[in-house]
Amino acid sequence: MKNWFVSSVVIYIFAIMVYAIWSYLAFVNVEKMEWVGSLIYLPHGVRVIGVCYFGYKSIPALYAGEISGPMLVYPEQYFDVWPYASIASLGGVVLACEIVKWSGSNFKGTIITPINFTNYRSLVLVIILSALFNAIGANLITSMLANIDLNVTVIARFFIGDMLGAFLLILFLMAVFSTLNTNRLLKIDKN
Repeated sequence: MKNWFVSSVVIYIFAIMVYAIWSYLAFVNVEKMEWVGSLIYLPHGVRVIGVCYFGYKSIPALYAGEISGPMLVYPEQYFDVWPYASIASLGGVVLACEIVKWSGSNFKGTIITPINFTNYRSLVLVIILSALFNAIGANLITSMLANIDLNVTVIARFFIGDMLGAFLLILFLMAVFSTLNTNRLLKIDKN
């Protein structure tokens, strides 16, 4: 229980920090923005990291971050449908993880080895699938509940933004942790 609480707090704080950084970059010139959806949506990387590396126990913290992050940073932009769209976003990551685990495609040459996401190809597949599920699911829920027209270009922009944001965040974290490991400031367990 203690490990769950500590990991949930860390995931929540990390999600809020990523939302704050992303919103600063995304909403600097919000008055001039003529489209819906970010082309580099960093918080999708938090979802993928949370579900892939911390499992289902991270979902409450991720959901709390999904709700409170946007509300704290830019409350005028997010409306009443956002909590339901967040469920679809997290569900897309869970579904993508389960599809990758179910398929058994660890890409190392054998089907028998379990997926543990140390192989980054599996992580890339989860990012692509979850971005697709999120783009379709979140926009479908938003269009149904808020009476907004479903637009293919918005879905494509969500898909591209989720993929690029997750890749960028994970590449940044890989660079940070490998630098810390190289300089012996952080000991990374190879197991």
